[in-house]
Amino acid sequence: RANRLVEKTYEFTQFIVQVLGVTDLGAVFPHKVTYHPSCHGSRLLGVKEEPMQLMQNIRDLELVPLPHAEDCCGFGGTFAVKMCDISGAMVSEKSDHVLETEAEVLVGLDMGCLMNIAGNLSYRGKPVKVMHLAELLFEGVKLAHERS
Repeated sequence: RANRLVEKTYEFTQFIVQVLGVTDLGAVFPHKVTYHPSCHGSRLLGVKEEPMQLMQNIRDLELVPLPHAEDCCGFGGTFAVKMCDISGAMVSEKSDHVLETEAEVLVGLDMGCLMNIAGNLSYRGKPVKVMHLAELLFEGVKLAHERS
């Protein structure tokens, strides 16, 4: 039963791109955005191209590469608790790189990473909005419908 479940379980962007065969949802998002590829998504699940394919087809979105994007944000579940000093240094470094991009929005796929980075940015008083890619796509499709 577990194997049957695995065969039909997908990460969000994998499902849209690989199963539905859709890379353009007609979204519009007139903002400067950078993308954090989480360790879990990119290394464990192998999700790399799908989020990029979706974001590259969002009209008016300016996608800015995140320096050292492949570096971990320091969350890692219990790692953040057991090794809080190291985790804190890692998220601070990740946040520094986000700020280097001058992006208005940081987008990602892993809610643990996004909450960790958002918390650090908020603590530092930095006005970068942090969104899951599903939220960005929703807002972008909604905006496209409002404009038409």
